[in-house]
Amino acid sequence: MGAPWALAGMALGSLLAATLVLADEDCKWYMDKDGSWHPGFDCNFPSFCCGDCYHRYCCFDFQKFLTERQQKHCMAFGPRTIAGIASGVILFVAIVATIVCCFLCSCCYLYQRRHRIRTLDQGR
Repeated sequence: MGAPWALAGMALGSLLAATLVLADEDCKWYMDKDGSWHPGFDCNFPSFCCGDCYHRYCCFDFQKFLTERQQKHCMAFGPRTIAGIASGVILFVAIVATIVCCFLCSCCYLYQRRHRIRTLDQGR
C-alpha cells in the first residue's frame, strides 16, 4: 500500500519540478521596434515570459509562452546591425590601406619624410 503512494509522490514531485523550471523562465533583453533597449527580467512563480521579439512581459497563458530558444533567435543580428558592422570593417580597411599607401607612394608626405630622415642618417 505504501508503494503506490510513493510512486504518486514521485510523479507529483516531478510534475512540480517541471512546472517550477517552466514558471521561472527569464525574459532576456530585447530591443523594441523603435530600437530602444530593454533589460532582461525574471517572472515570478507561476508566471512565465510571454510576448514576441519586440515586446515581452510575464503572463499565465501558455499560448503566448516565449521559450528561451525563441528569445535567443530574436537576438540574431538585424539588417541595421549587419550594415553597421560592414561599414566599420570597410572604414578600417580603407584607413589601413591609406596609411600603407602613404608610406609606399613617393608623392606622399610620410614617404618623403621617411626617406629624408634616412638620407640624413646616412650622410653623417
